[in-house]
Amino acid sequence: MKIAIASGKGGTGKTTLAVNLATFNSLDLFDLDVEEPNDYLFFKPKKLESKEVFRKVPVVKENCNGCGVCKDVCEFKAIAVVDKAMIFTEICHSCGACIYFCPEKALEEEDKLIGRIIKAYNEIILTYGILEIGEASAVPLIREIKKELKSNCILDCPPGTSCPMVESVRDSDFVILVAEPTPFSLHDLKIAVNVVEDLNLKFAVVINKYGLPFDGVERYCREKGIDIIGKIPFKKEIAERYASGMLLEDYKDLFVDIYSTIS
Repeated sequence: MKIAIASGKGGTGKTTLAVNLATFNSLDLFDLDVEEPNDYLFFKPKKLESKEVFRKVPVVKENCNGCGVCKDVCEFKAIAVVDKAMIFTEICHSCGACIYFCPEKALEEEDKLIGRIIKAYNEIILTYGILEIGEASAVPLIREIKKELKSNCILDCPPGTSCPMVESVRDSDFVILVAEPTPFSLHDLKIAVNVVEDLNLKFAVVINKYGLPFDGVERYCREKGIDIIGKIPFKKEIAERYASGMLLEDYKDLFVDIYSTIS
């Protein structure tokens, strides 16, 4: 079962849940937050493997006559024409339309580095991506990481509800939405619920920092019929262990129970 850990906003506790859920249930972990991966901070890998990931971008050849066909067919406004075509690779989506429609065959493809995939071998295997600085979209790198998914694994997804989060949760078997008992988190949880419902994904909620004096998240879940399958307590010792890159050994049973509820 592929379980995605997501949230409507950052800082709710996705990483806390993901690393402990994977470790205490012996599941491989995939950190898909390629713009700022941090799951690796909780592990001391015995072995590391790295590979570069590329995407195809168009390059203008000498025989370009500036006709402008490539500019007209580009849906992403990544091409301008002065005397010849100019390619803005940062916003190019590598669709290949410009190359296909160019009447002079004056465009060709070349590889552009978009990031790296790191595989860290511990008691479990952690796979994560690092997006190249300046890359506008994390989605192509996320797709490459997802090609390595196992049948049973945990996916730590990017925060929010934009394209990287949607790509990360897509095709997962179950989504856990992490929320904290605050009005801000409730607002963004509602948006995340709309996203996973539109994708027809099974999901439930885990409340982090449980014990804060706000019951809006629980009331909302009751009214919507959404299952709350776990509550991580609001305790100083948990914050201290997280800040030190340590797993929550004293709460192992909680993470085992959460996984048992789903599986």
